[in-house]
Amino acid sequence: MKEIDALGLLCPRPVILAKKLIKEENPKEFAVLVDNEIATENLSKMADQLGYDTEVDKEETVYKVKFKKNGDKKLEQDYNKEEFIVVFSSDELGIGDEEFSKKLLEGFVYSLSEKDQVPTYVVLYNRGVRLSTINENTVEDLKKLESKGTTVLSCGLCLGNYNLKEELKVGQVTNMDNIVDLQIHYRTVKPC
Repeated sequence: MKEIDALGLLCPRPVILAKKLIKEENPKEFAVLVDNEIATENLSKMADQLGYDTEVDKEETVYKVKFKKNGDKKLEQDYNKEEFIVVFSSDELGIGDEEFSKKLLEGFVYSLSEKDQVPTYVVLYNRGVRLSTINENTVEDLKKLESKGTTVLSCGLCLGNYNLKEELKVGQVTNMDNIVDLQIHYRTVKPC
């Protein structure tokens, strides 16, 4: 049985690794090793959506989530394929501990970069411009989105305000008028 070693990886990486294996190899059985109970719950939910049953074994601090294909399960419907944009106005996701909120946002951008359906545009303004400049993790994920056809736009006024104009590592500079036009014309996803 094939095993994915996701020990030490934060959400959503174990789920994304399992989805990749399913998409690429469509295995009847496989297992994912994780080191926390929340990951086992997330993997089990994802498995149910994709037609797999799961069983979890725990040995000390290691959880082994075993996947087994169930042909009787009805798979969830595909999502809406409408074009959309994603707008970030901060380098944090939600309100809470600053470092944790930054990690959550990094996880969101990573997960977005791993999807088959990607946004037409990613728009960054205010502190969101840090994602295309000084945050190396999000810069790499935004480059991956660009390679899949997403246009990454950072507000020029915002880059100037945070002294980041020379730090832009991915995408193009835009202005607030263009940002408004994009939000009027496209379905907009704005993580909070």
